[in-house]
Amino acid sequence: MPSAEELKERIEQALPGADVSVIIPTRNRWDLLHRHGLASALAQEEVDFEVVVVDDGSRDETRAVVGAHGDRVKLVEHDEPRGFAAACNAGARASVGAAIVFLNNDTIGSDGWLDALVDYTDAHPEAAAVGARLLTQDGAVQHAGIVVCHDLVPRHAYRGFPADHPAATRSRPFKAVTAACMLVRRDAFEQLGGFDESFRNGFEDVDLCLRLGEAGHEIHYCHESVLTHFEAATRGDDAETFARNLEAFHERWGERLVPDDLTVYLEDGLLSIDYSDVYPLGMRVSPLLAAVDPTGQTAEAFDLLGTRARQVFDLLKENTLLRVRLGEVELETARTAVADEAARVQPFRTGSQ
Repeated sequence: MPSAEELKERIEQALPGADVSVIIPTRNRWDLLHRHGLASALAQEEVDFEVVVVDDGSRDETRAVVGAHGDRVKLVEHDEPRGFAAACNAGARASVGAAIVFLNNDTIGSDGWLDALVDYTDAHPEAAAVGARLLTQDGAVQHAGIVVCHDLVPRHAYRGFPADHPAATRSRPFKAVTAACMLVRRDAFEQLGGFDESFRNGFEDVDLCLRLGEAGHEIHYCHESVLTHFEAATRGDDAETFARNLEAFHERWGERLVPDDLTVYLEDGLLSIDYSDVYPLGMRVSPLLAAVDPTGQTAEAFDLLGTRARQVFDLLKENTLLRVRLGEVELETARTAVADEAARVQPFRTGSQ
């Protein structure tokens, strides 16, 4: 009769795999994948995990970069681009973990980001999907959950807020979270058939979260899992694609969407109302959240502030792209130097043999 240790070994051989599968969809930008997404995934130590990269029709050195990691990284190849949803679904099919973490290739995780995500999910069995706190390169909030606004457009809550603001450092349920870094329980993901591939690089994650919610699951935000997201490095401003995806999103969800942004602001103390028996009521709002102008006299100044804010955001994106391109130049310079050194040394090696 086999011993307990022998039985355990047989079970592990019969059921190979990991607790968590980290899926990284990517297309071109091998440098980002190498220095950001892959580095964040492979640096984990506590969680039993596997890494699956889905190359969605790259025409650069992406596959060579992945291949250099050997058995540590599994590669799924698409000859032509199929979009974010299709790439994520392909990665999920090729993976074995009970939990699936979708991770953008342009993210850099802080220490323990994956452990925090897994620990939170383990502690909240009611949550089928859990999102992380994402920051911009200057340390502001990029994602702290998703709210449905009163114009029926889903938006990232508290985008641009300080990273340590109390509203962003409180884990809790939301209607949706972003799949730039999102853990999903495999059984729930497969039950719904994964991401809807009719969405093309937009609203796939919100749609999945809403479908999970309709199926009786909860969606949570975990503030202790922190990553920096270089969003502008991989996604441009494609108004046509956004409009097409938003139209498809509203066709499916428009009549069932319930705005919750003001509810969230009220819960977080950023918006308050002083009620009385007669109107007008008193209202207080955090200057980080909004500016209230009941007379309309400061409308021009408020428009100017909005214009300046958009200009700053555009400059931040340009800075991100410049940093990425600088990294590309540095990598290429280093690679050329290595090649030159190898060429210089080779004749001496040949002559000594």
